[in-house]
Parts: sequence; C-alpha cells; structure tokens
Amino acid sequence: MESTVAALDDLLTTQKNGVVAINNVGQANLRGQGTVTSATVSADTLVLTGKGYLVRVSVIVAGSAAGGVYNTNATASAATANQLIVVPNTVGILNAGLVFTSGLVIKVGSGMSLNVTYAVG
Repeated sequence: MESTVAALDDLLTTQKNGVVAINNVGQANLRGQGTVTSATVSADTLVLTGKGYLVRVSVIVAGSAAGGVYNTNATASAATANQLIVVPNTVGILNAGLVFTSGLVIKVGSGMSLNVTYAVG
C-alpha cells in the first residue's frame, strides 16, 4: 500500500532549505547595511585586503583637500584607475554601494578624518 505521508527525511530537507533561504536573505540585508565600520583615520590607510562592498563614507573632519577610497590592496597603489569614490572635504555621509575586489584603501585629504562602513566578501 502506497503512503501519502511524506518521509521524515523529505520533511527535514524541506525545513533545511527554508532555513538556508532565510539565512541568505539576512546576509544580503547585512551586506547592504554594512557589517564593519573602520576606525576614524587621518592618514592614508589600508583597511582591508580582499573582496567586499563599500556601503558609506563618513567625513568627520573636512580638512582642506578632498580624499578618496580605492579598490586596491596597498596604499602605494591607490590611483585614479582604481578609485571607487572621491571624498569631498565636507563633513557628512556619502552613500556608496560599491563592490571592491582587491582591497579597501582610504587616502585622506590634508587635515581630513574619515571612516568607512563596509561588508566583507
């Protein structure tokens, strides 16, 4: 006689798939909000090597010159070709929403202090 009741392992697989889907939605939300905020820096700084998602830049002290955030893994290699965002010398928050693949470098303008919020991976 054929049973219409699902096998226990089928039910558990369905439950597992639901948990995985909910976890993936949570991870996507965290990426968009950022999971890490760097220290506030006033000198050129390598924040992270590897891949990630730059969410926002917060300028704490404006300084007298613009800065930038770069997709590279060394402060010496930060250049226009790998610049993610120009950071104006104005106190405030810049929403970025940008993927980086090599690393995250901050170059500050003269007298500027800022931090970045990002997600890893």
